[in-house]
Amino acid sequence: MQYRKIRPSAVVGQYVEFYWILEDRGHGGGIQRIVPDGRAAMILNFANPFESQSSGSWQPQPACFLMGQITGPLLLRPSGSAGIVGIQFRPHGVTQLLQLPISELTNSAVALEDLSCRLSRQLERLRDFSSLEQAVAALDSTLQGIVRRVPSGDDPISYAVRAIERTRGLISMENVAERVGWNARQLQRRFKSAVGISPKLFGRMQRFQRVFCAMENLALDWAYAAADCGYYDQAHLIRDFREFSGRTPTALLDQEIDLSRRFIDSPAMSHFSKTGRNRCE
Repeated sequence: MQYRKIRPSAVVGQYVEFYWILEDRGHGGGIQRIVPDGRAAMILNFANPFESQSSGSWQPQPACFLMGQITGPLLLRPSGSAGIVGIQFRPHGVTQLLQLPISELTNSAVALEDLSCRLSRQLERLRDFSSLEQAVAALDSTLQGIVRRVPSGDDPISYAVRAIERTRGLISMENVAERVGWNARQLQRRFKSAVGISPKLFGRMQRFQRVFCAMENLALDWAYAAADCGYYDQAHLIRDFREFSGRTPTALLDQEIDLSRRFIDSPAMSHFSKTGRNRCE
């Protein structure tokens, strides 16, 4: 299974963190576990779509779809060879760029044609390209055209997202609300509308994600990792792991095949027009 990230153009990068490509000519291994990170994603399948588990049964995912925020583990398994182009949006990127109702899509995978016929037709043309790298370059050009229609101006949600990310979720929501000039209820309502989850839950996800980086430097000492990431104690950390991944920390990190590891470990990223390079631009 080959996975790599590609950096978007500067103008699209305001709304998209990165594109990613996943290719596998076999069956991609076994069940894959995706954990929440506070970001929605768009998936464009060029081969066999994955299947996702829901209520104990496996269902095929749409060929092209938007995955809203997930608040717990998402279990996937391949149904054959894989060829995927993914868009990892910034936390509020779907709302800003595509004007789609992200708050209504939490824990849902919705076929793109059911959300926007126009966008679905635009992205369907990507199937005409001979490689996924070429499809990504064309995708970036398509999104550049959409960016030109996005209203400009200051966005308090952008500031709130950055404040929570910079502190890895350790800032109080009262502090965030005060900085953007809202009361706590306004922040809750507007943030959830733009991001798809509450600011407090988003903050917890940023703290949870930081654990993976901390463990690289703390030799698998969970007590130190918990303290370093702002948890009260090791038990507090384990509760978040169970909620967001359905596993204990050790069980999750021991599964090297998990796609979640690929997203969290942040491998080298190429620019969309220089996909042959191995290091970040």
